Amino acid sequence: MKKKIVLKVGGSILYDHLLNLNFDLFKRIKDWYWSVKEQYSHIVLVTGGGRLSRDIEGKITEHIKERYSLHKVGMSITQTNAIILSSYIGDKEIFEPKTLGESYEFLNSGDSGYMVCGGLKVGWSTDMDAAVFSDVLHTKRVYKISNVDFIYDKDPKEFFDARPIRDMRWEDYFKMFSVHPDKEHIPNSSIPVDAKCAVFCEKKDISFNVTGGKLLYDIEDIKGILNEGTYIHN
Repeated sequence: MKKKIVLKVGGSILYDHLLNLNFDLFKRIKDWYWSVKEQYSHIVLVTGGGRLSRDIEGKITEHIKERYSLHKVGMSITQTNAIILSSYIGDKEIFEPKTLGESYEFLNSGDSGYMVCGGLKVGWSTDMDAAVFSDVLHTKRVYKISNVDFIYDKDPKEFFDARPIRDMRWEDYFKMFSVHPDKEHIPNSSIPVDAKCAVFCEKKDISFNVTGGKLLYDIEDIKGILNEGTYIHN
């Protein structure tokens, strides 16, 4: 039986500090995709908004105050990123859903499917989209590549002796990042896995593998990067 995978590509690594697209990363994802496609019945790539989303939000918040509207703008950027990545990969079999309903229908429609998308529901993070797709496909794990290599026991930017945590439980994640069931998603917030998504994953017994960061410089192959990072689970 072929495997299934849901891979969240954080917006933080799609652009550099000058808002240039990171085509080196795009190439590595493309190479990985084509090298493993025949091994998977389903491959789902979910893109975040990242620096571009934060930059645009910063420019419009003075003029647009309503949170729902701000999130719609941010979500549209994640969808644009998805179309760019999908176009770069160049597989005509890739489906690009415009709505959550379309994505559900596609993932439940057959024995195989390849999909690339951004955010599809206002009020959700793209972490949440990825977790929901994992639940639909019964994969029970989301791989997330972002600017975080590991979750550390303390902030590595402030403490030179910070140690990476390779394995942690959701309950410990909740304590570390002050996650609680009623915490709302805040677009462009800096947390390895969005709070609302973390609560959903703990309830649904879905794990997250958080990787990337400095590992992107040390490991060339995406497959190798997916074997590293912090594994969060029940």
